[in-house]
Amino acid sequence: MRARTARFIRILAVVSALGAAANLAFLVRSSPTTGEVMVAVISGAITGFLLTLFEIQVQWRSTAFRKLPLLLALLLRTAIYGAVFVFPQKVVLAAMSQLGTLSGPSASIALNARNIYAFVGISLAINIVFVLRRLLGVKTLVSLVTGRYRRPRAEERVVLFLDLRGSTALAERLGDAAYLDLLNRVLYLVTDPVLVWRGEIYRYVGDEVIVTWPAATGLRDAACVSCLFAVADAIAGEREVFLKEFGEEPRLRAALHVGPLMVGIIGDLKTEIVMLGDTMNTTARIEDACRVTGHDYIISGDLRRRLPAIPDGIVATPLQPIPLRGKEAPVDLFALAHTGERPRI
Repeated sequence: MRARTARFIRILAVVSALGAAANLAFLVRSSPTTGEVMVAVISGAITGFLLTLFEIQVQWRSTAFRKLPLLLALLLRTAIYGAVFVFPQKVVLAAMSQLGTLSGPSASIALNARNIYAFVGISLAINIVFVLRRLLGVKTLVSLVTGRYRRPRAEERVVLFLDLRGSTALAERLGDAAYLDLLNRVLYLVTDPVLVWRGEIYRYVGDEVIVTWPAATGLRDAACVSCLFAVADAIAGEREVFLKEFGEEPRLRAALHVGPLMVGIIGDLKTEIVMLGDTMNTTARIEDACRVTGHDYIISGDLRRRLPAIPDGIVATPLQPIPLRGKEAPVDLFALAHTGERPRI
């Protein structure tokens, strides 16, 4: 099961339950009837179910919706959410009234102006959060809201740099618009393995993706290495599509390293969380070593020694210590590659 699918199944269950709970909160009488509680629970669960299906469609299947201007997308999402909040309750209320489950007027769950305004307000608030989450990422948004990095914090992290090989030549051959389309598809394929292996997409820098893990998470089960090869497998799985549409299969080079970073919030008009330190610089230099040595995937000796094991189907071959720009002493590196047998990741 794809990580996104599994994730949305969990979200579906949670949102449906929350929808039922939220609807119960709209019961204004202290002692609602059994019929009113049934309407609130059923319509709330249906609302949560429909909204989750909508999010699956919007986020993963509807490219056109994702390309809408931000304000238009926010207004359209708010309107859809408002409608989904209102109409299931109306339908369930009418159906249960016809069945005789409800007796007498049901002021507690009536769709009066007050409740409709509340639904619209809730819809707008939810979708502002969705828009911010899309712009910043879930963990960045949570960190900003909770003030986790209000003061800089030292953290030990695994860092993965993923870079599209031959990007300059690709852009010249395809043209900017087609190249951007190819790059966006590659980034889409990166997302699922990152979710599976509990990584965080820290930043997109041109055609480069920077993924990080807290050290304990990235080292556990060699998650950082498994993520890298899962990304490579995901792109290879779309080889025929890329060849047909772009005339070439994209290939990545990658660098992995582990070490301390200082994490904090910077900026005023535009605020973001940044990770600074020698670990980030060294990872960038290791990526440069990929170009020099001809190996697509290289990890530092520091990371190799801290990994519990290399995943099945992957081999780490030691390289001669290489002087890296900005480093006084040569750094020992390992090249990663498939053994010929697909890794079980």
